[in-house]
Amino acid sequence: MQPSISHDINKHFNCRGKHKNQLFRDTAAIHWKATTLLICLYGIVKEFRPATPFLTPYLVSSFKNFTDTELYSEIYPFWTYSYLIALIPIFFLTDILRYKTIIVLEAACLCATWALLVWGTNIRQMQLMQIVFGIASAAEIAYYSYMYAVVDQKHYKRITSYIRCAALVGKFLAFALAQLLISFRYGSYLLLNQISFASVCIILIIAVMLPPVSSKVIANKVQTADNRKMERNDLQKSGTEDNDDPVECEKSRANVLAVDSDILAYFVSIWNHFQIFRTNKVVLKWSLWWALTSCGIYQVYNYVQTLWATMQKDGEDTKNGLTECVNTMIGALIAFLVQYMHVNWVKCGEVALFVTSSIAALLVFALSQTTDIWIAYVLYVTLAAIYHMLMTAASELWIGIRMEYVSGSCSADSSHDRRC
Repeated sequence: MQPSISHDINKHFNCRGKHKNQLFRDTAAIHWKATTLLICLYGIVKEFRPATPFLTPYLVSSFKNFTDTELYSEIYPFWTYSYLIALIPIFFLTDILRYKTIIVLEAACLCATWALLVWGTNIRQMQLMQIVFGIASAAEIAYYSYMYAVVDQKHYKRITSYIRCAALVGKFLAFALAQLLISFRYGSYLLLNQISFASVCIILIIAVMLPPVSSKVIANKVQTADNRKMERNDLQKSGTEDNDDPVECEKSRANVLAVDSDILAYFVSIWNHFQIFRTNKVVLKWSLWWALTSCGIYQVYNYVQTLWATMQKDGEDTKNGLTECVNTMIGALIAFLVQYMHVNWVKCGEVALFVTSSIAALLVFALSQTTDIWIAYVLYVTLAAIYHMLMTAASELWIGIRMEYVSGSCSADSSHDRRC
């Protein structure tokens, strides 16, 4: 009788343990799905800013009465320098402050930006508006990286798709509404900015509602990755080289937890991560391209409305919103199709970057020389399409390398054996 009782007790506790594990997994699944829904809602509402395509016409209109020279020389340049100065510290603070704080900062800065656009009246206030908007632009990195700290790595590609689509949906709806209101005279440029202000006030509430990313969550993710490494090591044949020993797993865990225990150790771990540029030239080349191309395209985004304004006749129905709407649709389509392109970006990357960058340079030159507004619109959309395609390809490449790095097999060409 005694062995039978012992067996029943063990069976009872084993069942309880299984139920607890299943409950934990179900709760975790519900948590990340709810968080994904919330962050996607944040992305849609954040990008729902119908004033964006008509910012320059608004500032030179009777609502603000700024001159072209004031815009070119005294207002717009402040965004560039503000973004440049804020980007690096925000990059580090995003990790140190665990994402949510920076997302709230972005929302607050967007609120301040549109408050100044609606009620600001002089150059100093517009300069402050551009400075605050530069900080918001730099803080956008937290929106795109928040979910990677919450979900398991197997969901990375899906999460990337959700986040990008959310932003594109918000832009599409905003630009379509803006063009309709302006083309059919249902509203003014001021109304577009008032709608944008209401939208960014809503995202501040959503940002506050986002669940914080705790150290325990990240530590659990690292522990899970380490367990997977140990399982693979157990399956390896004896005598094979083992690159994923327990010591390295402990170092990985220590690096993640270092943010809470020692800021210096955190920066040391960041420096160690930068060593990938020495061992993986693919990452180095694409990172340099990403940085330089982003700088160039941001300048185009910042000044293209000013260029269009020189080609638009007074009283002419501007199609800025329609152009941005088409640009968004093409970007969404490209982001969707690139994942089905069987291209080895590791092997074909150099040729792709050279050819597309050369074409982009020619497009920018042609854009600067044309005097026809419709040609300018087409050149801009084509340029943005190339940028969207390569940025999506770079994201796919980064996700692949990231997943290999987390799984302990981050050699330069360890996968992607498909032909160009």
